[in-house]
Amino acid sequence: MSQPAAPLDPMTPRQDGRPVVCEPLAGVTLAAADLELCRRFYGGALDLRVDRVRWSGEGAQQLSRHWGIASTDDLDLLLMTRPGLSDAITLRVVRLAADRPPSRPGLDCRFDGPLGLGVPVRGLAQRHAIVEAYGFKANAGITTMTFPRPDGTTYDIGETQWIAPDDLMVPGVDRAHLHPVGSIDAAFGIGGPSYSSALVSDADRHGEFLDGVLGYELRREFTFESEGPQGGMKLAKGIRVRFQQWFAPGSRTGYLVIMQLLSGSLRAPNGLGLKNRGIGLWSFPTFKFDEVRDRVARLAVPVLSSPAELEVPGVGRQRSMVIATPDGFPIEIVQC
Repeated sequence: MSQPAAPLDPMTPRQDGRPVVCEPLAGVTLAAADLELCRRFYGGALDLRVDRVRWSGEGAQQLSRHWGIASTDDLDLLLMTRPGLSDAITLRVVRLAADRPPSRPGLDCRFDGPLGLGVPVRGLAQRHAIVEAYGFKANAGITTMTFPRPDGTTYDIGETQWIAPDDLMVPGVDRAHLHPVGSIDAAFGIGGPSYSSALVSDADRHGEFLDGVLGYELRREFTFESEGPQGGMKLAKGIRVRFQQWFAPGSRTGYLVIMQLLSGSLRAPNGLGLKNRGIGLWSFPTFKFDEVRDRVARLAVPVLSSPAELEVPGVGRQRSMVIATPDGFPIEIVQC
């Protein structure tokens, strides 16, 4: 007698031949007041490689204007990568003036806008001890999260949510026997960032944007209820949250987690983008830049910065445009 097939991992890419428009999320740009604190968290606690870049002149000012950075003075930033893991998201941290507020004060999950980014881990207890040794805490302890499959079965993963500088949530995710969402460096037991998350005012409108502009596919959706103040999101108990995961077709990593509070949410009090501290820009590469530009025009998506050839630290010269999500968050489209 044949054995029953193993339950499908919901994160497995579809096999429907959907064409790729934009590639997986490749870059996340943060704005911070204290670069050394960021170096301690990302370079120390998470073991990313960190390079500091100080850049002045017209090129720096042009990039500042294009990305919507609060200051158009000289750029002082960190470039953070996971060498040897090509699928890891690259992080940039741009230094802002110390008086710039966070876009999500106190990690308040009632506000719309980017929330954080996640990293794949093997051995959460060991990594959590390292994070604490560097002086950082978790929003909730190491927990077992239960997720549904389309066939009605469930599976468990280990997760904790570390509190990064500038009010960012950084979950460490251990999928145990399942395929990790992002490569893991065996020497460190941790990978580079594999996804970024956001709370939105209307998941349906954002779905139309992610599908119609980026060509992303909705791979999983369900609704859960918040656990209360002891949970990672620190919401009142019983608030229903719509949860979605969006991927570039065929990809296993570089995805987006989109969440909507079904009992109402608030606009970010200090504005989205690189004018305030926190996640200020997502960057998506594409081999079909002109097609994406046509999609933007056809769907009347706001263009924050028109297509331009720019010099970018750590990358070189590239063609880029910046558009806005339905909530006004900046997204960069970069030609491969």
